[in-house]
Amino acid sequence: MKKLGIRKLMLLVSYVVVVLLAGCAGPKPKPVSYVVLLPVDGKVSGEVVVSNSHGSQVLNQSWQTTEIGSDNLAPGKPVVRDKAAVQALVGSALTAMPLPPVRYILYFETNKAKLTPESKRMLPEILKAVKDRHPAEMSVIGHTDTVGSPKSNYQLGLLRANSVTAQLTLLGARPALVEIDSHGESNPLIKTRDNTPEPRNRRIEVTIR
Repeated sequence: MKKLGIRKLMLLVSYVVVVLLAGCAGPKPKPVSYVVLLPVDGKVSGEVVVSNSHGSQVLNQSWQTTEIGSDNLAPGKPVVRDKAAVQALVGSALTAMPLPPVRYILYFETNKAKLTPESKRMLPEILKAVKDRHPAEMSVIGHTDTVGSPKSNYQLGLLRANSVTAQLTLLGARPALVEIDSHGESNPLIKTRDNTPEPRNRRIEVTIR
């Protein structure tokens, strides 16, 4: 759970947007802060506690907002707004925010660094994600099933990660930073006994941020 103090609101930049606006009441407008919990991939991104010495509120639904008008008042009761209402309220801040990280899992043929046809068709989508987040950082981690020795599987995982990175580069991906690693057979999606073929473990995980 994320906890957010009133004087530390600007520390959250990924999935919570905080905007300082001038209120309309009175001859001297008072600044008003809005905290909005944003969705990620259409789902709620977590839970945030907005608090000061006078009280606290919990945001745990997508597009939920709370208003902070003063250090002398508790944060306002959370309100769930629709996307259009949030954009009207804090649209400029949403535009300025970086896109959230995305993760892809690609699968391979048995004992090879060759993508399955379904996974190969995902490469253009990954390329677009890199370009949309320019200058992006990309992490590529290779994995295997438990067929073979740990040493050979480490090398196969690394070969898979390097192969896909090269394919994305040929397509035009130019991330600012690329991290390539292999976990071999040590981090399976599906737990199996040794020397057990498992298609879902023959994979790479690509994270773009």
